[in-house]
Amino acid sequence: MKRLVLLSFLLFHVLQVHCQSLRSESGYVRFFSSALVEDITATNNKATAVFDPVSGEAVFLIPIAAFEFRKSLMKEHFNENYLESEKFPEAYFRGKISGYIPEKPQSNAVAEGELTIHGVTKPVKIQGTITDKGGKIGMQAVFKVVLKDYNVEIPRLMFQNIAEEVEVTIKFEFKNQN
Repeated sequence: MKRLVLLSFLLFHVLQVHCQSLRSESGYVRFFSSALVEDITATNNKATAVFDPVSGEAVFLIPIAAFEFRKSLMKEHFNENYLESEKFPEAYFRGKISGYIPEKPQSNAVAEGELTIHGVTKPVKIQGTITDKGGKIGMQAVFKVVLKDYNVEIPRLMFQNIAEEVEVTIKFEFKNQN
């Protein structure tokens, strides 16, 4: 785990060296679980990201304990029983984003790389959009995450309360490093 965190840290700094590096320090991440008994939504405004529009390299880092729920007990169960945020404090994506066309106000983009959640890393390909409004670069995507793919176990007693697949929404606004 320490090696992965160190690798992410180094990648952040390598990307920052490039003149074109863009950084986002208050990205929005939301997950939504729709199950028979109840829907669960949590949001997080503390995600960070670095994106190099020239190379397409990108890193997104999401602090797990920063997710906010409408009920404090949901947050407690999420952090202690499901995502084990003390043991696995962050989720992150490392990879490349293709499809960004700087001359266009909106581009369809694809992020390909590795997504790590709950200590498990899986290859992913995520469709999204990149907007360019007067030098403000925005990224957003909506995608599904199957919890068992990341060894997030749902007790049989809770299967009606928590969906096996959750919808994740991300939104980032980037600023030039210079």
